[in-house]
Amino acid sequence: MAKIRRNEPCPCGSGSKAKRCCEAPHAYVDVRVLPLDLCQNVVNDLPGSTQAEMRALFDQLVYLPAVDGSLRVRLPDIITTDMDRAINALRDDHGTAFDEALGRVVPAVDTLEHRIELAQAVIALRDQGRIPAKLAAVAVLELDREESVFFLSSVAESLAALTASEPTPAGLLTATR
Repeated sequence: MAKIRRNEPCPCGSGSKAKRCCEAPHAYVDVRVLPLDLCQNVVNDLPGSTQAEMRALFDQLVYLPAVDGSLRVRLPDIITTDMDRAINALRDDHGTAFDEALGRVVPAVDTLEHRIELAQAVIALRDQGRIPAKLAAVAVLELDREESVFFLSSVAESLAALTASEPTPAGLLTATR
C-alpha cells in the first residue's frame, strides 16, 4: 500500500502539502471526519494523478449528484421556509435568491450521517463501474472537508428534484411534495 509522505501534495487535490491539509492535526474541535475506512477505501485510487487531472476531477464534483439519485442528500420530510424559498427561486429561475436560500439550507442538513451516506453511495457507484475510481476518490475525500462543494451540489440537486423540473437519472420527472 502506498503511503503519502507529509511533504508530498495532498491527495485531495488542494495543492497543499499533506502535512498542512488532510494529514494535519486539526486545531479546532468541530471538524467533520468521515470514518477512516471510507477514506482508505478510495485513497489508493489516486497515486500517479497529475495536478491537472486532480483539478479536472474537482471540477466534475459539481455535476456528480446528477449521475444517480443516491447522490442526493435526503432532505427533511417537512419543507422548511428556506427550502421553500430555494424551490420557488428555482421555479422562477432566480439564481441569486436560490444561492441565498441554499446557503441557509445546507448548514441545516449538513450532518456527518448525510456525508457518510453520500460517501457510501459514491463507493457503491464506483464498485458498479458507474463512476470512475479517481472521481469517486476525490468525491469521498472532498466530503471529508469542513466545506464540501460536492455536498452543496448534492443539496442543490435534491432541491431541484422537488421542483419537478429536474428529471431523475431514469428520465422521469419527480412529483413535488
